[in-house]
Amino acid sequence: MKSNARVRDAPRNQEWFLTLLPVFPIVLLVMRLWYASKQDTQTLLLLVQTISPLGLLSAVLLTTVWVLPVVVVGGRLLGTLYWISTGRSSWLVRSAQRLPGWVVVLAVAMGVCTWQLRFLPTLAMLSLALLGLTVRERFPAHEELRTTFCYALPVIAAVLSYVLLWPAIVSAFTARDVATAILLTLPPVFAALLTGPVPEAPARVLTHGIAIGMAVFTPFLVGVVVMRAPILPLVAMQISLERPTAERPAEVVVGYMVASDDQMTTVLKRDGAVEFIQNGRLQSKVLCPDPGEVPRTWVNLHGWYVEHSVLSWLAPASQRAQADPRCEGRPAEETDQAVPSPSPSGAREG
Repeated sequence: MKSNARVRDAPRNQEWFLTLLPVFPIVLLVMRLWYASKQDTQTLLLLVQTISPLGLLSAVLLTTVWVLPVVVVGGRLLGTLYWISTGRSSWLVRSAQRLPGWVVVLAVAMGVCTWQLRFLPTLAMLSLALLGLTVRERFPAHEELRTTFCYALPVIAAVLSYVLLWPAIVSAFTARDVATAILLTLPPVFAALLTGPVPEAPARVLTHGIAIGMAVFTPFLVGVVVMRAPILPLVAMQISLERPTAERPAEVVVGYMVASDDQMTTVLKRDGAVEFIQNGRLQSKVLCPDPGEVPRTWVNLHGWYVEHSVLSWLAPASQRAQADPRCEGRPAEETDQAVPSPSPSGAREG
């Protein structure tokens, strides 16, 4: 029988690694500004001068908060799986055992609140698998506990998951949304298959290979998400022309608000150009919805759209204003008939 003793030995003198932790967020912030400036140094300096570091950091943290459950739960799961399968120590096992239980519970709770509905079955699969492996590790002589947490509980959870998610699953298959259908149907099946040891020969390649892949590709995925995260409010401003005509009485500038004072308003246009607009020419201004808010799928579970998290579903629905023609680059006129903007929130309100 494998020993169930906890592995405490860990390499020392790794304090230098802690100094690298603030480097990654700083690099992300700088790269985000560089991306927004379209690789123009003068525009980058302008953004650095005017953008609030706290606002930029808040946007980055809100965008990357979904990564923490992946790292914590995934790392603890892989380390525990390797220890149960081989009984040998490694850097992965030591890292997993250094994570307190309350950190794992907090990471799961964070994932439940912040992950989209279509990813919750995957989170449930990882959580149940980790629970079963933890019971198998700490209570090796209790057969009834292993049967309950490693087999019965995952099967019951899978049945309940299919019962609760059945309307969304049918809707995903009807809409031919293959990605959403896979995310809603496959994870509950694999939960019971991940609660036991794997053969000792491929255990190291499997667990350590996945862990190294997570360590390598997670920063790139985070970087891609951060590069697309909004850091400035998107506005549309209608300004008067020096020589207006009947066909073109005014001009609309759509871009990101950089700064505004008593005389001038600075806007970063979508093509990366910076435009300075005199306030005397400004006729009207409106805040536009972010293009990233446009839904990619309409699959939902009783009004809870699969692209929404628990927080966004429970929060009071925002009253969506009608689509403003200025956000589309057209001047606002009294004869214009605004069309309601399609959004899951608006559909849920109806």
